Amino acid sequence: MLKIYRKTIRIDSSDAHPRLESPPQSKASNLLTIPAMIAGAILGTVVFSAFFALLLIPVAIIGIRGWWLLRKLKNARVDEQSLEAEYTVVSDTSKKSESD
Repeated sequence: MLKIYRKTIRIDSSDAHPRLESPPQSKASNLLTIPAMIAGAILGTVVFSAFFALLLIPVAIIGIRGWWLLRKLKNARVDEQSLEAEYTVVSDTSKKSESD
């Protein structure tokens, strides 16, 4: 519900400062203002929390899957069998055939 109040400015030659006047408000609307603001703040907090949760849950799932795949790739590289060896060439037949 939206209420628009009309403000009037009264300029008197006797008063140096203009005064703003607002129409009198009912006592019930004054009593409901603070609880309405508190309820609006709580509702806004819940709505934004739900929005960010719905936004961050898929991002977290994608991040966990990426981390899991990266970890699997690192473990696969470690588990590969490899052979390291040092060797010495005793005779090179390609050099002999070139010189002949």
